[in-house]
Amino acid sequence: MLAKNGGKYILFALAALLLCLFALHAAQQREETAKPHVLESFRLGTVTRVALYGENAAAEKALAEADKFLREFERIFSVNIASSDISRLNAKAGEWVAVSGECFRLVERARELAELTEGAFNPAIGGVVRLWRTGTPDQRIPERGEIEKALQSCDYRKIESRASEDGRYLRIPRGMELDLGAIAKGRAADMLKEKLREAGVKSAIIDLGGNLDVIGLSPEGRGWRLGLQRPWSPRGEYFGIVEAEDISVVTSGPYERCFEKDGKIYHHIIDPASGFPAESGLSSVTVIDGDSALADALCTALFVMGRDRAAKFLEKNGGVAAVLLSASGKTAFVTPAARKIFRLTDENIALEEIGGGSR
Repeated sequence: MLAKNGGKYILFALAALLLCLFALHAAQQREETAKPHVLESFRLGTVTRVALYGENAAAEKALAEADKFLREFERIFSVNIASSDISRLNAKAGEWVAVSGECFRLVERARELAELTEGAFNPAIGGVVRLWRTGTPDQRIPERGEIEKALQSCDYRKIESRASEDGRYLRIPRGMELDLGAIAKGRAADMLKEKLREAGVKSAIIDLGGNLDVIGLSPEGRGWRLGLQRPWSPRGEYFGIVEAEDISVVTSGPYERCFEKDGKIYHHIIDPASGFPAESGLSSVTVIDGDSALADALCTALFVMGRDRAAKFLEKNGGVAAVLLSASGKTAFVTPAARKIFRLTDENIALEEIGGGSR
């Protein structure tokens, strides 16, 4: 009997072996797919990380192009590079200065968002920011007279633009200094995301230091789960999670860059109305949007506004997905749009809805 059916047993054994080998190969493929191709560097004044997931034969080339893009973007917008468009504008205040198309467009966008937020986000605050030098070895508390003088040159409405066949030009008044730090990283994330998509990337996460942007689904085949940092806690401790795909999550908080003097904390988010670090009663603001530049500017503006003023703004401009955490860390104010994708993970924090309306 065994001899008669031996061929069948051998065929069954070979089939089982092939099935096991196929399963092993599939598992190895899944493991390889889950391992990202990663680029880490220091760009735009922060540690940046770009991770590409999935099968992508051109991943290394895409990462090289991403690094090249970030270097070029930095050369346009960094206030620490003397030849950048922004540095040249500041150095030649009062004159028309030829700039790149990207600089022209972003300054125009920044001016529009300054109008929208009634100056809570202000791209012309560079002179005041330079006085504080927060996050540098020379950080200091400026004299009130210095701040008052610098504030006289922070009217974003006086930024001028001119486009013609021979190029694009910007002009700022004498004494004004532009600083696009509260929108440039968001714009960089938007542009890099589009470049990676064009390169065929289907799944990726872009981390530009507080600015997270994701492409497609996570390696597990579902929405990305992005934790919101608990202020003043070690990196990686979260109070809530955003789960979404193809989205940007941008957070601003005083804990990111600050220093202490005589028992008081001074942080980098300057209130354009006072010239001092914003005392808004908030410890962090997160905005979730497909437009990272918008999210970048709005999270700064909402932090400056504080809970009450932010509530009125969000009511008027409904549809903004935002999470605002109180200074005490005991209450998270969440807009209706954010409630759909945000989950509070800290049971010691109360959840309160804020804003509404339609955008």
